[in-house]
Amino acid sequence: MAKTPFLCLTALLFVFIVSTGFSVAAEKRSGDRLLDAEYSMVGLRLGFWADLSKSNGIVDTTIDADLPNAGFYTELFIDYRLARPLFVEMSFGIASRGDIIITNSDDRYIGTLNLYPVLLQLKLSPLAGRTRSFQPFIIGGGGLVFGRQSIDIIDYGPDGSYNYDLLNRTEIDFIGVFGGGVDLAISEQLGLSIAAKYHPVKFTDSLAGVREFTGISFSIGVSYFLHKK
Repeated sequence: MAKTPFLCLTALLFVFIVSTGFSVAAEKRSGDRLLDAEYSMVGLRLGFWADLSKSNGIVDTTIDADLPNAGFYTELFIDYRLARPLFVEMSFGIASRGDIIITNSDDRYIGTLNLYPVLLQLKLSPLAGRTRSFQPFIIGGGGLVFGRQSIDIIDYGPDGSYNYDLLNRTEIDFIGVFGGGVDLAISEQLGLSIAAKYHPVKFTDSLAGVREFTGISFSIGVSYFLHKK
């Protein structure tokens, strides 16, 4: 499992190199720059969440939580252009943090733990207006992260009893995030978006025996350009 972030990062780097080649080739074929200076975009990124919090150090012996070093991450984003180099981005993410088994007397509560970042950020593309098919960016902002412990199965023992405190629970943290990435145009309407963001997440109370879920998200996806008429 420790190799998962490295392998995913290598795959993202490979896709970045290949997509850059497609972008440059498409721009040469068109004989012009692919994007004007007045576009916004919507899109979907897929990737992984790399854990930085060492959250496997669980002290509650009644909880068996399989919290891997990396989990699947999905992010829907909307970028609205404020000025030539500046966007405001709203994003909605889902990070899978693994499976949990909570034991209580003779009972077992089996479920999953997910994080849901809802973020509002400013995105700066310093090369806007110079090269239009290749747009590196830096991004920063903040928002809410919802942590959700969901119990799907309850396995009762011979003397088991229903414990509401061990069922579905939600924690919320307000965080600041920062990161960077690149947008690549492969046609006048479609592009690729690659992003990495740092999320310092620490809840007031624990979920599955853990309070801190700090991590970095790495993702790549498709963007649809909305050109100003």
